[in-house]
Amino acid sequence: MNEDEILEQYTEKEDIKRIFELVIKNKIIKTEHFYRRILERDVSEELVDKTLHKLEIVKLIDKRRHTQDVGYDLYYELSSSQTLKLCFIPLFDKTLLVNAILRHRKWQSSLRELRRRG
Repeated sequence: MNEDEILEQYTEKEDIKRIFELVIKNKIIKTEHFYRRILERDVSEELVDKTLHKLEIVKLIDKRRHTQDVGYDLYYELSSSQTLKLCFIPLFDKTLLVNAILRHRKWQSSLRELRRRG
């Protein structure tokens, strides 16, 4: 299995709600990598802060492997043509926010047909 490989994708409301609650139940810690990436990509921390607790606009979640941890990429639909992707790693007593990407395309373009092992 490759590092950063998508393990599963979720679009059903029940799955999104369950994972969203797992991700935000603990204190969210923004990592150095997060701050570096938002500067490189010109994403405002204010946009991230005002968006990250809005369950109703999360449309897709990718579950992926990050080194030894499992992370979740939440896709927030900001408009019909703009999506904010926030990348989280939930740990025992905190959740790391490791990346933020503002995408100028619909979240549906991130849906993939995942290969199943047989």
